[in-house]
Amino acid sequence: MLYATRNAEGKITGISDAPSDSSEAIDNRHSDVREFFSRYNEDFTPDSFLDESDSGIARILDDLVDLLVKKNLIMFTELPSEAQKKLLSRRVVRSLMNSDASDSKTDSVKAPASFLSDDDSLL
Repeated sequence: MLYATRNAEGKITGISDAPSDSSEAIDNRHSDVREFFSRYNEDFTPDSFLDESDSGIARILDDLVDLLVKKNLIMFTELPSEAQKKLLSRRVVRSLMNSDASDSKTDSVKAPASFLSDDDSLL
């Protein structure tokens, strides 16, 4: 079940999977839900939305693995070797992107060391 918050005109201004004092239960197939998600994308479909958000979720998962390793909740070497290779490759490319971005800034802050800092030689 979804919960929608509406403005004074009755338009949905937010959707959540948890109820609040200012929200109402709404079926996910309700036309107002589709209108809310298509407000900025006229060609909205659930599949296209998920496809477009996949790259963002991949980066979140990269960061989540990094955090779990830093907190010693998992060991990087416990991941399947294919997952390790993909994460290492993505980490290297993201560090290149970050270094390019920080080179263009005058007052850049150095990014925190990643769990790969000792393993960079593996590549």
